[in-house]
Amino acid sequence: MKRRLLASLLGAAALAAPLHAIGAGIGATYRPITGNQWLVDFVVTGDGSPAVINNFTVYFPETSFAGLALTGNPSGWDSLVVQPDVALHSAGFLDSLALGSGITTGTSRGGFEVRFTFLGQGNPQALKFDVNDAAFNPIFSGVTSAVVAIPEPETAWLMLAGLGLFAARFARKPQTTQRSEKSA
Repeated sequence: MKRRLLASLLGAAALAAPLHAIGAGIGATYRPITGNQWLVDFVVTGDGSPAVINNFTVYFPETSFAGLALTGNPSGWDSLVVQPDVALHSAGFLDSLALGSGITTGTSRGGFEVRFTFLGQGNPQALKFDVNDAAFNPIFSGVTSAVVAIPEPETAWLMLAGLGLFAARFARKPQTTQRSEKSA
C-alpha cells in the first residue's frame, strides 16, 4: 500500500515538474487612467526555453478590448499593435521583435506599454501570448500574470491632507488683510 502511494506521488511530481521548469514569462501590470481607459506595461522574462527571446506576441480578445495604442517601447525593439476586429472575430495584438540581442535566460525587459479601452466588466485579466522563432512560428505559448495597480489609499489621504493645509493657509490670508483695513 505504501509503495503504491509513493509511486503515485512520484508520478504526479514527475508530471507536474515539466509544466513549470521551462518557458518564458510575461507579466502585465494594469493601471486605470480614466473611465474605461487603461494602460498595461508588459515585462518579459527569459526562463530558458527558448534560450533567447527575440519575438513575442500578446493577444487582446476582440470582445473585451478596443482602441489599442502603443505608448511605450524599449530601445532595441520594434513593436506594433493591431486592432481587435469583432466583425472578423479576430483578436488584436502587440507584436515585438528584437532588433539586436533579445532577452536571455534569467533577464527581464519591460517598457512594452499599451493604452486601450476595456469593454469588459471589472478589471482586465490575464492575456494569452506566444514566443515566436525567427520565422514567426510560435515555439512557446502561455498566459500573462496580471496585476492591477490601484492607487494606495494612503496616497489619496496624503493628497487630501496637503490640499487641506493649502486651503487652511489660503483661508488665513484674507482675514489678516481685513483686520489691517479696519485699523486704518
